[in-house]
Amino acid sequence: MIQTWTERTHEALKGKTGKLIGWSFAMAILVEVWLMIDPTYYGIQHSSTILMMISVVGLILYVMSLPMYIGYSWIILDTVRNKKLHFQDVFKPFRKNYRLNLATFLLVVLFQLLWGLLLIVPGIIKYFSYAFTFFILRDEPHLSPTEAITKSRGMMRGQKWEAFKLILPMIPVFLTGFTLSIVFKLPILSSWSLLVATSLVRPLVVARFAVMYEDTRRAYDEQWNKPA
Repeated sequence: MIQTWTERTHEALKGKTGKLIGWSFAMAILVEVWLMIDPTYYGIQHSSTILMMISVVGLILYVMSLPMYIGYSWIILDTVRNKKLHFQDVFKPFRKNYRLNLATFLLVVLFQLLWGLLLIVPGIIKYFSYAFTFFILRDEPHLSPTEAITKSRGMMRGQKWEAFKLILPMIPVFLTGFTLSIVFKLPILSSWSLLVATSLVRPLVVARFAVMYEDTRRAYDEQWNKPA
C-alpha cells in the first residue's frame, strides 16, 4: 500500500513540485512575517511598553494567519484530485468559515501539544491521528472542530504505522533544519533554516497524506454507509 501511495503521489506532483515548493515557502513567509516584527526575533529584549505591544500584536496576527496552512492542505488535495491550482486558494479558509477553521487549527495544535507534554510517543501518535482533519474540513465544512478531529481519529484507526512510514523519507530534511536551528545561536538564521526545511518537505508530506486520505475516506464511507 505504501508503494502505491508513493507512486500516486509522485504522479500527482509531476511537473508541479517546483511550483508547490515555491508556494509552500511563500505561504510560510506570509504566516511567519508577523513573528518577525517581534523585537525578540532579532535578539532585542522588551525594554519598553511599545516593544511589548509590538510583540503582542505580531503574535496575534501570526495566530490569525495560521489557517493559511489549512488552505495549503486544500491546494495539495486539489492537486491529488487533478484540479486546477491557484495560489490564492491558500486564502480560502479566510473567506469561508474562518472562525471554524482557525478554531480547528488551534485545537489540533493544543491536543498535539498536550499529548507531547505527556509523553513523546503518544504525542507522535496523536500527530497522525489528526492528520486528516484539514482535508475533512474541505469536504465537510459543516462539521465542528471536534467532529472533524474525531472523524480523523476514526479514519486513522489502525493505520498510524502506515502513516509513519509515509514521512520517513522526509525526516532527514526536517531534522537538518531543526538541528541547524538549535546549533546556531543567531535567532534569524535558526528560524530561517527551519522554515526552509519545512517548506521543502511540506508538499510531499501533505500530498502523501492526501493520497492516503482519498483511499481511507472511500473505505470509511463504504463501511458506514452499508445497508443494515
